[in-house]
Amino acid sequence: MLSWKLIIDIGHTGFMFPLAGAIAAWLVAGRAWKMALAWCVMFASGVSLVGLSKIAFIGWDTGLPSLGFKALSGHVLCATAVLPVACFVALQRAPYRWRLIGVVCGMAVSIVLGLLIVYFDFHSASEAIASFILGSCIGRGYIRLSPKFAAPHVSHWSISFSVIVFAAVFALKPSVINHRLSMWRFIWPGETVPSSGPRK
Repeated sequence: MLSWKLIIDIGHTGFMFPLAGAIAAWLVAGRAWKMALAWCVMFASGVSLVGLSKIAFIGWDTGLPSLGFKALSGHVLCATAVLPVACFVALQRAPYRWRLIGVVCGMAVSIVLGLLIVYFDFHSASEAIASFILGSCIGRGYIRLSPKFAAPHVSHWSISFSVIVFAAVFALKPSVINHRLSMWRFIWPGETVPSSGPRK
């Protein structure tokens, strides 16, 4: 039986970062330079906020204990930002209805991933919700911005090749579910290296 945790793996940076880069490459190949730049800036900004929130918590113990909030979830943010946009760009030449279906499917996977992240105790509900909102702002912001620019001529061959490569990478599972920044704890006095499993 397919493990539910495989769905969480979809949001791992080892998979989402290359897919985000592929989106930019598809846009550049389609000569949509401004759209590619906009996507890179928006996605990089979101990822930077995730990294800063983790560093702030690890280094200065920031957060909102009353809400169980410690740091943003990279899995949830990346999945919510990347998957809908990937479907939107990949279906660039398809009728609007199919593009809408693709975006909804991407969002649906992100929602399921977020629920599983909370269920398996990798993040609290507040962390998952905040990450989902931020990721949604990135993805929806890009989609709403795209009509202001000329539609890119995305190659079906490049998309097909990318899908095959990403499927192979995901099947090989190059990384496990964890937060690698948490390993930095050892540099702070009195801290120990945490385990890679769910937090208690």
